[in-house]
Amino acid sequence: MKIIKNFLPKETADLIEKKMLCNTFAWFYEDCINTTEDNKNFFFTHAIIKEGVCYSRFYKSVAAPILNKLQPNKISRIKCNLYPRENEQYIKGFHVDLPEKHMVLLYYVNTNNGFTLFENGDKVPSVKNTALIFDGNLKHVGVPQTDEKVRINININYL
Repeated sequence: MKIIKNFLPKETADLIEKKMLCNTFAWFYEDCINTTEDNKNFFFTHAIIKEGVCYSRFYKSVAAPILNKLQPNKISRIKCNLYPRENEQYIKGFHVDLPEKHMVLLYYVNTNNGFTLFENGDKVPSVKNTALIFDGNLKHVGVPQTDEKVRINININYL
């Protein structure tokens, strides 16, 4: 596991955050945070790349700055996540993103008291402009924030 603070230049990180909080960024409702869990929580997603195919006009402004620094060999998926504020923090549904071998870069778009928790107990706080890189076989879960209106991250699955 590798944590890289100040992953992008400040100006770039600010532009990504502004773009993703703008009312022209298309967020899509997901009825359930983790399909393996029966829960009452929801969130919003935006697929930039799915199964290697680009679906979003926001590729250049949101994903490209991260990918230019990461330089992956193959991208399986780039998915943006927006989680509404919760009344309490909870831990449900440890999971892996994809069944096949992959790496994960989780980029935190904004700072809040949510975090990523790994099954082994490692905990990574949601701090703006931080990249978390880890083996995709590690089971993890996003823990919701209670302090900010939204928690936004960009999840890149790659080789």
